[in-house]
Amino acid sequence: MAEPPTPPSNEPADREPQESTPPIADKRAQFTRPATGAPRDLDAERAFLENKIEVIRTHPTLSPAEKEAAVAELEAELRKLTGTEEGAD
Repeated sequence: MAEPPTPPSNEPADREPQESTPPIADKRAQFTRPATGAPRDLDAERAFLENKIEVIRTHPTLSPAEKEAAVAELEAELRKLTGTEEGAD
């Protein structure tokens, strides 16, 4: 049985392949935490959540129970953002 063909190299034909490749580092942790350089824009976050609530309330295919659950979750996030507690009048 014949050997399968070798895939083409990404190296140009006139250049020697590199001796070794640089080590691969896991950088996921570096990008999972919020960036510290830019302050949070609380007005933009609030507007985003309020818009999502409106989108859910007017969504044509969600059931009333699904809408209620999703809106309650987003309203809880909105309360956290604005620092208001439920039942605090």
